Amino acid sequence: MTGKFIFSLLVAAFMAAVPLNGALAMEGPGLSVQGTGQAKLAPDQASLSLSVMSQGQSAQEVQAENARKMQAVTEAVKALGVEDRFIRTSGISLQPQYDYKNGERKLKGYAANNTIRVDVKELAKVGRVIDSALRAGAGKVDSLEFSLNAPERLEQMALRNAVADARSKAETIASALGKSIVGLKQVSESNSGYMTRSYAMPMLAAAKTNGEAAAETPVSPGELELSATVQIEFVLSE
Repeated sequence: MTGKFIFSLLVAAFMAAVPLNGALAMEGPGLSVQGTGQAKLAPDQASLSLSVMSQGQSAQEVQAENARKMQAVTEAVKALGVEDRFIRTSGISLQPQYDYKNGERKLKGYAANNTIRVDVKELAKVGRVIDSALRAGAGKVDSLEFSLNAPERLEQMALRNAVADARSKAETIASALGKSIVGLKQVSESNSGYMTRSYAMPMLAAAKTNGEAAAETPVSPGELELSATVQIEFVLSE
């Protein structure tokens, strides 16, 4: 469901609740009001970026070692119930490394890096996925991002709150003027855009040297927030 369709439904419901009286609804004085609304929801999924790094003298050996480590990391993640379709390669590289001395460049070896993106649909597993990946050979966790599987729910809530705010303001103003709301002429909306919660969190494997005895990495997803604004032009009684 798109944002425009959601908003159209809200406007239709709102108009149905506002009494219209023929020509009066179109000819009465107008009142333009801005309403704002916020909404919060706890995220229900997360995405991790995991990297495996290898260095050595031979390009073939470095590449083979890097592939072996990444295979181990992938298997460790899958063992926790993460499906293949939620694991994808996001970057891979093999580069020569040089020493510079007295203006000369000398090859000293090669460095390989392989990065995967892992979508975790059960937030309770995020800490275990991180720990298992690090123990299996991941060099670091590059990032962690929380999001919603159905973000339109958050938009619906924010728009409803914004419309309610606009109506409340309009009723207060109309009452102070000794008038009542009899209709509306125009409605427009905007929102701040749904934002995921992202963290850059380099975590070295050395942090988990105690193996299985180490405490599980704590993960606190918090809440995601969206703000919406509506501009409504109401029609007042004469």
